Amino acid sequence: MSFVSLVFGQGFAQSSVGAVTLDALLGETTELNSRATEYVVEDGPPVTDHIVQDSEQLHLSGWITSADLTLFGAQGRSKLVSAKAALRRIHAERLPVTVTTGLDVYVDMAMESCKIERTNEGEFFSVQCGFRKIRKVALRTADIPPAKVAVSAKGKAGQTKTNAGKADTPEATPKQQSDLYRILNR
Repeated sequence: MSFVSLVFGQGFAQSSVGAVTLDALLGETTELNSRATEYVVEDGPPVTDHIVQDSEQLHLSGWITSADLTLFGAQGRSKLVSAKAALRRIHAERLPVTVTTGLDVYVDMAMESCKIERTNEGEFFSVQCGFRKIRKVALRTADIPPAKVAVSAKGKAGQTKTNAGKADTPEATPKQQSDLYRILNR
């Protein structure tokens, strides 16, 4: 990478977590996990007939410095303060974020962990973040075909906030009354 592209920010992709830009991406790990179902049978090994996909996971480690990587940037310490505040806001508001690295763009990621570490070595802090892909679903309703509905169930399903009536409590028998009297007057 030439000095000009480093100074003017051309020729390389910057890594970011939402609005927070990492000055150096030190590590990127993507996990694509699946589980095979397993059913025990009397004879032989367990039966496996399906694979369940887990959500994609991403782990990043990088540095955020007080220096700006462009020629005329002079944010200094306020860059560190605002970056830490932005990471706290992502965590507190549980916002789905877009994570950009040099290799990929991860959309709708939930931050599961964020470790911000600062030492006395200079004006920077290291960040380790863990993300999980959010899978969004939409609620749908469907009508049951009339041919599939049992005759005894027609017109009975789907009503809410319907008064169910009152349940009357029958009078206690003489045996129950005497047992209750004995318990209460001990």
